[in-house]
Amino acid sequence: MLTTEQLLNGLPPDLTLRFFAKFARMEFALKQRRLLRFTAEGEVAQIGQPSLVVRLGAEFFAAVHSAQMAETLIAIPPKHFLVGGNGGVEFGAQPAAIETTSDLIGATWRVRNNLFHGNKLFPANRERDEGLMTDALAVLDMILQALPDVSSAFQEPQQYF
Repeated sequence: MLTTEQLLNGLPPDLTLRFFAKFARMEFALKQRRLLRFTAEGEVAQIGQPSLVVRLGAEFFAAVHSAQMAETLIAIPPKHFLVGGNGGVEFGAQPAAIETTSDLIGATWRVRNNLFHGNKLFPANRERDEGLMTDALAVLDMILQALPDVSSAFQEPQQYF
């Protein structure tokens, strides 16, 4: 069985745990505030990034950019993990620098997805990974500042599964 250190493969434990925990609470809060992908009864509750982007507005990107809170994430966003021509998976081309709230939210969740689903480059560039995780956490903090109702739900005790 792999140890925690082996599973983290060089990622700092405290930052990684904070990242996982904060994203879990953020997604809970967004669902509690009905920022959902689907709204039909019986559908699986998933966050709706387009709904979040609408709530944040275009000025959110400007605020993050001017605060210099996510410079790496904005300048060199994480790549998409795509199905390749042979049916395998590979990283796509480097996305352009971010210029909109929509792209910023997409890149923030892509950091989450790449970490949660293990889609990282090998050999790993842990300095970049840590920078992207730190930037994504800063974006989450700014979302909580921008949306007091989401912040309130974020602070509430979570339900058991």
